[in-house]
Amino acid sequence: MKTHVTGQPVLGQFRHALSAVIIGNPLFSPEEQLLANHHVHECEDAGQLALWLANMLSASGKCQRTNPSLTD
Repeated sequence: MKTHVTGQPVLGQFRHALSAVIIGNPLFSPEEQLLANHHVHECEDAGQLALWLANMLSASGKCQRTNPSLTD
């Protein structure tokens, strides 16, 4: 129960979700993917990770609506 109070499972879930959005994303070069993944795994702030995830999902959705060929 103590790990739930400290937020470690929450951090892990956010990190996993962000990595899934970043890695293999055609919006990022391989170097940008590595750098973003590094920052995600260094961040200890669940609020910041949640904000990054929301922004990434929003940006990815907007890009896919304007350029459907990215989903092919």
